[in-house]
Amino acid sequence: MKRTVSLLLVAVLAFVVLSACSNSTENSNSTATNQSVSTPESVAKKDPIKMIIHLNGIDEDIKMKKAMEEIQTLDKYSHVAFEFHGREADFLTSVPISIAGGKQVDIIIVANPIIQQQWADAGTIVPLDDLIKETGVDFNQEFGPYVENASNNGQIFMVPHNITRWALYYNKSIFDKTGVPYPDDKIPMTWDQYRDVAKKLTSGSGADKTYGAFYLPWGTFWYGDAIMELGGGENFYNDQGLSNIENPAFARSMERLFNMMHIDESTPTHANTITSKTGATSFMNGQYGMDIQGGWVLPWAADKEKFPRDWKIGVAPMPVDSGDKMKTWGIVNGLAISPTSADPKLALEIGLDLSRLSAKYADSSESANRTVEQNELFKVFGESLAGDDIKVEQLEYIFTSPDAIFVGEKIMGANNVNYEKIITEEVEKYLVKQNDLKTTIANIKERGDKIIQAK
Repeated sequence: MKRTVSLLLVAVLAFVVLSACSNSTENSNSTATNQSVSTPESVAKKDPIKMIIHLNGIDEDIKMKKAMEEIQTLDKYSHVAFEFHGREADFLTSVPISIAGGKQVDIIIVANPIIQQQWADAGTIVPLDDLIKETGVDFNQEFGPYVENASNNGQIFMVPHNITRWALYYNKSIFDKTGVPYPDDKIPMTWDQYRDVAKKLTSGSGADKTYGAFYLPWGTFWYGDAIMELGGGENFYNDQGLSNIENPAFARSMERLFNMMHIDESTPTHANTITSKTGATSFMNGQYGMDIQGGWVLPWAADKEKFPRDWKIGVAPMPVDSGDKMKTWGIVNGLAISPTSADPKLALEIGLDLSRLSAKYADSSESANRTVEQNELFKVFGESLAGDDIKVEQLEYIFTSPDAIFVGEKIMGANNVNYEKIITEEVEKYLVKQNDLKTTIANIKERGDKIIQAK
């Protein structure tokens, strides 16, 4: 046991200096209870037990907040003392180190796929396959296609919780002034068309300039359309498990962004975005015609006290590489179990019920659970954004359509944290004109292959 903990501590310490971003920033009571993996005997008198659950901010989401409140009222958990931990400044280091040191941690939020792979490899979270079989829950029925997002190295490592999907947001006032038609509500434009529209929307100069497209220094802005074309973040690796950066899709994605910055001048430059400390909410200042971001923009648009505006916002499907089928990228976060859990089976049951209850209360982002009707989804925005002519049905189509192709936005594979860091470093040199595209691709390939193969 001491040797196992020591090995785990070494693995965790190897990762604590690394972190991954997460844009970040998710029926009746009888439905969730009846679908529980417990049996009638489970409500019989049981020995008291404490369950320690680290949610690191997910507890601030209204659907999780309500789920946490309700789960503590269920008879089946009357013997459980729930200890919920909220946002922690050093969460990505302190909690894994506590686990490596043998301290009890039962459930831990896994915010994005990079952390998921990192913690699965380090032993910070445990595979759930045997526990799932023991409880008899049908994971595929519960989570459908999102079981794949919960898996690493051929095993399931978490209970899927919240789905983040991206969309195209646009400033109707800027479109009206330039006479450019609004993006179609259902048929996506291509990335080439996105660039053309951005040029048409751009006007002015200096502090008064209106940009056709918004930009953030996030990886999805410079490689997103490539992974959309290729089918997800695992395609950063080729068939040999090495860097796939030489695939032409990556060059096209980077070059399009470079041209929008330096040729068309329809989006802010990378250097300007960094020096001006442009943040995700900056789109709400009315200076940009279009913006690609996740569903988290909807609450900003609805909050006109915090983000006052005199223009209407529109929402449309994400641009795509080709065709008229809707595609988007995003992440699925989830609840994982620690190797130091006091009762792993009970922890899994709690994770499943939190998932079901969260789905019941989902209002602004879709839950990954497929067995509970999410009747409240987007209703609040149908009311608060009625003045923008945005309807609930439109949001449901863009953010939950089962016909849309959903791809993972994060790099998934060996040494993905360090590999992404290399890509970021080299692409930034390209975007500020320090290196040309050919050199950038070559540098990523050379450095990427080395780090992917590093032990």
